[in-house]
Amino acid sequence: MKRNSFKITAALIAFLLIIFPALSFAQITNPLGSNTSIPEFISQVLGDVVKVGGIIAVFAFIWVGYLFVQAQGRPTELQKAKDTFIYTCIGVAVLLGAQLIASIIVGTLNSLK
Repeated sequence: MKRNSFKITAALIAFLLIIFPALSFAQITNPLGSNTSIPEFISQVLGDVVKVGGIIAVFAFIWVGYLFVQAQGRPTELQKAKDTFIYTCIGVAVLLGAQLIASIIVGTLNSLK
């Protein structure tokens, strides 16, 4: 068992010392195919994440409404529905906050040019 861990450690060290530096000099292309800078790329990816997250949020709010209707006044199920509503609102706030922070950072980086 000790011999296998030695081989794994040696392979990891070889990768870090030999292969990884060679990869770092490789030309990195933008996977989206456009000639954008890194801040614009991050902004574009976060924009796509917000679009998908918005669709998921709509379904989450529909699910919360279903939980409220299904609770029919039972306190434990109403509390579960309220908690789910709060968590959904927090998730939407985090999602939009990430987009806001990214746009502020991109704007700042663009103004530094």
